[in-house]
Amino acid sequence: MLRILHTADWHLGRRFPSFPEEAQKKLSRARMDVINKILDLGRRNSVNAILCAGDLFDDPTPSEDFWEGLAKTLRDHPGPHVPIFLVPGNHDPLTPESVWAPTHPFRSRLPKWVHVVDRDDFSFDLAPDVVLYASPCRSRAGENDLAMALPARDPGDTRLRIGCVHG
Repeated sequence: MLRILHTADWHLGRRFPSFPEEAQKKLSRARMDVINKILDLGRRNSVNAILCAGDLFDDPTPSEDFWEGLAKTLRDHPGPHVPIFLVPGNHDPLTPESVWAPTHPFRSRLPKWVHVVDRDDFSFDLAPDVVLYASPCRSRAGENDLAMALPARDPGDTRLRIGCVHG
């Protein structure tokens, strides 16, 4: 049986201006702390993959504290490691300047089992009979239904197809 953990909308780096400064820091830390809980939940339930479907960051260019914090959490989490897929969302779209850009230092700090969805034609074989298709948001507007851009089934393809987009 294939087990997948799906999560989204972490909004790391979100500001809480209506709260006092100390409470803002506490809320931001709590968002980072929940990532380990998600990874632990995946391990306890023996998932085959973790899908993170967009808006992991609250902004396409979060401060280093947040992107380095996420990369460190992923690197330091004890195994066994399953593939993790990070999909840019409308709050943190894939742009040439964003944290998701191939040249951004965040990308080089991710462990090898973490995959950034940075192509419109992204696919990954999760099992011999299961394929993941995903597509990143490329703008804050989110004017397109990215699920409609996932590829059609080829004749004779009997694999289970999983689509992952933010929307």
